[in-house]
Amino acid sequence: MLNKDALAAALAGMGDDQEGREAIDRLQEQDLVKIDQLILSSLDGTWKKAGFVTTGVLLAAPDEYEDIPEAFYALRIRSLADASRIDVKGDLDVLKTCEIRLSSASGAG
Repeated sequence: MLNKDALAAALAGMGDDQEGREAIDRLQEQDLVKIDQLILSSLDGTWKKAGFVTTGVLLAAPDEYEDIPEAFYALRIRSLADASRIDVKGDLDVLKTCEIRLSSASGAG
């Protein structure tokens, strides 16, 4: 599940600093589970702006994730959407206008 090569390729060109890249490189599988849970716990059955969610999760994340760039959280949102754990309305490449919520297939909303 944790494919660091794919992650590095996805983050390439996003302008992340070296500290952010090193912080991502230190992530283990259990860290992804924690980060995904932070994202999911900030959602319910109502639509929320994806950018608002990423910023909120970034600010609320534990100290060990303080150097993780916001772009990484956006990638995790995309991963959750691909896994049908969240619903998406709009373009995930435009977090400012894209909206997300817990998957309606799971009984939420």
